[in-house]
Amino acid sequence: MARFFSSAIFLLAVSLTAVNACKWCQCLKDDGSHCCLYTTGNSDTDCTAICQQVHDSSGNLCGNSGSLSYKCATLPECNDRSHCRESHACLT
Repeated sequence: MARFFSSAIFLLAVSLTAVNACKWCQCLKDDGSHCCLYTTGNSDTDCTAICQQVHDSSGNLCGNSGSLSYKCATLPECNDRSHCRESHACLT
């Protein structure tokens, strides 16, 4: 029984950690509009940290907004959105 609870707690911790990681980060402005899309090709990118440091295609820092947020983007969104200056091409 103790082994079951240990396994359950481990799986919960892993799933909570994965919530903050994406393969493609769509950084958003204060109003929820698109700032830029960032990708490294890795599925464990820390979007919160990345979106505070990247610049949109015009050179504006996405992290200037007080309520900066992001969402995990899909591959079609990655190919359709403007990329951050520091970003790589969309990798599958």
